[in-house]
Amino acid sequence: MRPRSPHQASPGGSGRTAFVLSGGGSLGAVQVGMLQALAECDVRPQLLIGTSVGAVNAAWMAGYPGVEGSQKLREIWLALRRGDVFPLSPWDGARGLLGRSNHVIPNHKLRALLERHIPYSRLEDAMVPLHIVTTELKSGRAMVLSSGSAVPALLASTAIPGVFPPVTIGRRTLVDGGIANHTPIAAAIELGASRIYVLPVGYPWLNQEPTNALGMALHALARFVEQKLDAEVESNRSLADIHVLPALDLPPVSPADFSRTKELIEKGYTSALRHLRAAPAGTNVEVPREATEAAKGLKLDPSPARAA
Repeated sequence: MRPRSPHQASPGGSGRTAFVLSGGGSLGAVQVGMLQALAECDVRPQLLIGTSVGAVNAAWMAGYPGVEGSQKLREIWLALRRGDVFPLSPWDGARGLLGRSNHVIPNHKLRALLERHIPYSRLEDAMVPLHIVTTELKSGRAMVLSSGSAVPALLASTAIPGVFPPVTIGRRTLVDGGIANHTPIAAAIELGASRIYVLPVGYPWLNQEPTNALGMALHALARFVEQKLDAEVESNRSLADIHVLPALDLPPVSPADFSRTKELIEKGYTSALRHLRAAPAGTNVEVPREATEAAKGLKLDPSPARAA
């Protein structure tokens, strides 16, 4: 596997549509609804690029593009529980806090989850070209993985420092891609995209007054990520047609809380449909009648899947 800096463009492939998926833990459920809305409106990516949980969602859709794939992803998410991703253990936590380990949660549960569901073993075997954003621990630079073993790449992209262990690929030690590039719009452009759909998870903490230390930290982090996204969109508007799907009125959910997954999926689905319905003329986005009715009713009860 040869990691590539996002500052190195891939040859060819100009004029492609890209989906860019950001990180956000359990809030990645919002992207599941967005992906279903896009699929139902027949907006299909020619490349997918994701960071952290966005990389995991992108990896699934790269193997199962289309409506059926998005619906299956929804089923997987609805079955997830905290212990499937963040298996807390007093022993592992104590080892990390006492300096006997560089993490507090092992990644074996997440590895098993990925191995069970990702339908290909190597990134280059995905049906849709897939690019996984990680961060090189030593340099702090974003590294985009486009080939090689899929599961280690995804474990690296989701390796929250101090929470999950870093992942060594080749001679590089890699951690969560969100550290260096939370929403890789520029990387998508350099990979040949001319139309980009950005799927952020939303930041519900921004609408609340922090009442404790954790709330203050989440609020500050969300503000930083939001401002960075706004700046990247603005600086690249002349280079690509960029659509940022809105994540509106989200409940205040912790990134490790999977108890409100269904609600988050529905929020992502309905807000994406409204955005696509309001798309300017000439963008070739057609919102099916059944999808429009679902959006009006704020429910996610899709019609039978069409062929991908």
